[in-house]
Amino acid sequence: MIIAIAGGTGSGKTTVANKIKELYTKESNINVSIVSMDNYYKNSNVQVFDNYDHPNAFNMNLLYDDLFTYLSKGQMIQRSYDFVSKECSTLRVENYVDIVILEGLYPFYLEKIQNICTLKIFLDIDEKLRIERRVSRDLEERGISLEENMKMIHSFVNEMYNEYVIKQRKMANRVFINNEECEKYFSHSPLH
Repeated sequence: MIIAIAGGTGSGKTTVANKIKELYTKESNINVSIVSMDNYYKNSNVQVFDNYDHPNAFNMNLLYDDLFTYLSKGQMIQRSYDFVSKECSTLRVENYVDIVILEGLYPFYLEKIQNICTLKIFLDIDEKLRIERRVSRDLEERGISLEENMKMIHSFVNEMYNEYVIKQRKMANRVFINNEECEKYFSHSPLH
């Protein structure tokens, strides 16, 4: 089973993925693997890019291959992306995975990936809140200054959201307006 969580920058995708994993692991002793699309950016030797919010920045074929391996073998490859070297590498292989939670900007943007997702969720969060969360996260975790972040937000982040990310809303099985609504749904929803 693949649960895909899409939404704009700072919409709480990672937080919701972690909450869902916690619920299923704690309540049902199910082996859940979280896969972040942030670990599937293309290597710099494949393509040089400045816009990390564009669908073409991601190695969708590698992501599809990894998801297909999970569906056929129950193994999920965990990858890591180094924002300094701009290289993707394999961290480890997780065996006996029951559920994969795929989270990111474009988890079901590509049709072949969309077709293998069991449940597609879109987090539709207020833009102001999303931007506040992004700025806070990037300052804390990625060392990106407020000024640099605002420059990116105004030059391409908002544009990519309006041009590409939001289109997944209509492809979703479930749309949640806030993260708590999503967490509540999973805490009361048995696995099918």
